[in-house]
Amino acid sequence: MAEVKLRALVLREVDFGDWDRYLTVLAEDGRRVEILCKNARRGKKTNPAARQLCFSEFILAERGEKYALREADLVHSFFVLAEDIERYALACYLCELTSALSDPGLESPALCRLLLTALLALERKKRDPALVKAAFELRVMAESGYAPDLQACSICGEAVTAGPVWFSVPAGGIAHESCARRVGGCMPLDGSALRAVVHVLSAEPKRLAAFALTGAAAGQLAALAEQYVRFHLGRGFSSLDFYKSLAGPAGGTGL
Repeated sequence: MAEVKLRALVLREVDFGDWDRYLTVLAEDGRRVEILCKNARRGKKTNPAARQLCFSEFILAERGEKYALREADLVHSFFVLAEDIERYALACYLCELTSALSDPGLESPALCRLLLTALLALERKKRDPALVKAAFELRVMAESGYAPDLQACSICGEAVTAGPVWFSVPAGGIAHESCARRVGGCMPLDGSALRAVVHVLSAEPKRLAAFALTGAAAGQLAALAEQYVRFHLGRGFSSLDFYKSLAGPAGGTGL
């Protein structure tokens, strides 16, 4: 039985049987890994480093591409988010979205960096949660092969050289106003909202949410990002539904 070491963030935990627990973790290299924790719920066997929202160093036993926990040492926990139900619910959604975009056999280090950056922003409470959410949604989709096209009209293919600019979620990019009105299903983008999208798609991960946006522009960005995820992944998320039941309207406060 081989021994494997990795640093990873726990995305999800599911109790199994009388005493066991399965963890879904996101490794630093972006791979999604499932870990069996034998007797995780039996008295002294409980390890606080092997819980949801913990970034830990794991030592695993590997047999036939299946992993069992041997040791886990905590690097950083985001347990403080549980003190704010809205931020905790948002963190759970970001984890669920990342899990949906990750793969056991595909390395994508950007996924882990982006998720840790977003969770730190929520933990430190210096960023508007609604804009952290929107920034993460757009960038993690882009890193997973769903980057929107901001160079030319996604409907007619011609260069967009002047405003107003619209955005087509189904077509996956910006659009001329005339094209947007002709085909429908598009949304207008305030100039500041468009600049925010450009920033989100090009910034270093640690500066992902380092921008300011308020009012209608903030609402546009939030709506665009969430609709983009739902449409291009073709699914919803139970954690997102719960978060939306708690959160107020997007926008209204600056980053």
